[in-house]
Amino acid sequence: MRVELEALLDDNGRVASRGDLLAVLSRSALDDEIRRGHLVAVFPRAYARPWDADLPAVRERAALASVGGEVALSHLTGLGAWKLPVPSAPVHVTAYQPRHPRGVRGELVVHRTLLPLRARECNGLPVVRPVLAVVNSWPLLTRHAQRAPVIEAVRRRLCPEIMAVAQSSYWIAGIRQLRELVGQLLAGCESELELWGYLSVFDVDGLRHATRQKVVHVSACTYRLDMAYELERVVVELDGRAYHASTAQWERDIARDLALATVGWQTVRLSHSRLTNDVPGCRRDVLAVLAARRPRLGLAPGQGDTPSQCLQRGQEGLRRVAR
Repeated sequence: MRVELEALLDDNGRVASRGDLLAVLSRSALDDEIRRGHLVAVFPRAYARPWDADLPAVRERAALASVGGEVALSHLTGLGAWKLPVPSAPVHVTAYQPRHPRGVRGELVVHRTLLPLRARECNGLPVVRPVLAVVNSWPLLTRHAQRAPVIEAVRRRLCPEIMAVAQSSYWIAGIRQLRELVGQLLAGCESELELWGYLSVFDVDGLRHATRQKVVHVSACTYRLDMAYELERVVVELDGRAYHASTAQWERDIARDLALATVGWQTVRLSHSRLTNDVPGCRRDVLAVLAARRPRLGLAPGQGDTPSQCLQRGQEGLRRVAR
């Protein structure tokens, strides 16, 4: 391979457009390099060395060079650039007013926009803002894969404006479901298990008054409580299947529960298995703990009821929901 060609590729992240190549080589010399196998077209009008062509970063850069103009990685590729969970997919780019947006079936998807991209740089490449990658990817995914990047983006506070963008993106398929998910996340849910607990376990009479993700300071430590019943000083922790399985995490959980107990909080832990397989039992146990705590803290059970009547009232609410 010619020295000038090697230098061009090294200076441009292992990728060069046809226009850049013709600036240092004649047309016949370029065709000769391609014929000899020194260069391969990763995407139309974008070339790399054969041994570099399958590298993800090279393919992303080649996609940008292929489309040309004002262009940025977007949609599912944008999620990956911002380190959000995403399945393998073709490279997605969005171009601002391209004359001839051209993709490659199954490998490169080109989206067109009439609005300025306002792209950000990520790993040396232009990428759309995280909120646009998240919202625009919503209809391209299904089930858990659809929700995972939204949950992670909100948890990491990558998209403070996500609700405003979701409210204005009326053309997105399934946008109502995205808005509902974002609302639940902004209310304090931070994982699929917490969403499940909020929607399927605790959204009944007697259990709705919890504060999600309450921050409690004990001495020099700060704890974030999954569900805090502040009146009764009861915290319900939703233990994920993988995260709480190790011995080290089990020891940390015990230390945390003891620390919270020193400032008056009683901890109830519900495992992933119980939350998903024994919803009535989870509700019954939490209601019983709440009912027992109220008189011990000098609180009226409610409307002159005894603790057992308070529990009975909550169970009646469960029966109404079941019907």
